[in-house]
Amino acid sequence: MSFNSTRALEIVKYFTEDIDDPFNLIPVLLITLCFAWCGFPSGKHKVLAWWALFNGCIIHCWMEVFIGTFARGPKWMVVGYGKLDVRYWPTKDPMVMGIVALELFIMGPLCILWYRSIVKDLWWRHFVSVLVSAIQMTGTILFAGVEAYDGFKHVPVDWPPKFDTFDKIFYFWIFFVLANGLWIFAPVTIMLQTLLEMKDVYNPANSSEKKCN
Repeated sequence: MSFNSTRALEIVKYFTEDIDDPFNLIPVLLITLCFAWCGFPSGKHKVLAWWALFNGCIIHCWMEVFIGTFARGPKWMVVGYGKLDVRYWPTKDPMVMGIVALELFIMGPLCILWYRSIVKDLWWRHFVSVLVSAIQMTGTILFAGVEAYDGFKHVPVDWPPKFDTFDKIFYFWIFFVLANGLWIFAPVTIMLQTLLEMKDVYNPANSSEKKCN
């Protein structure tokens, strides 16, 4: 099989179009700020810290707001958002815009504070962990549930569901179904784990007895 340089250049051009948009610097600046203010993730809660950082600096403050709502950013991601769910920038559905505003002004800053509380092991880490996870879970259920109630009119899928096109498999089954499922499963898991940790914190006697036994 010979190397097709023309095809390769087309692929590179596709993924780099609008890469120079200044809004693409937002996640870089936010992550740099978090590292400078809080430090790097480490210890037994390292994975949780990366999750908080990813949500705060990339998902809530960049992708959902500037790419999904204002169609600013790498063109392939902007086009992908439009195919994934036309309630984003193609139609700017009021309910989705409300969730996006919540992400920008509340969830983004909360996730950054959550990241700091994890890295610095601050006393209010458990409270923020439960708060952020509860809001994430509720927002995801509202986002996906309303679309399901509406008959999946804004996403690329037929009913009964089929797997006959790339858009249906990639945008609906992978990104709409699996990604929304992840943003329900992960917050529930984090809340349960946090509550178990809080039990040990507020019941040190019981925790000590278990260790002795």
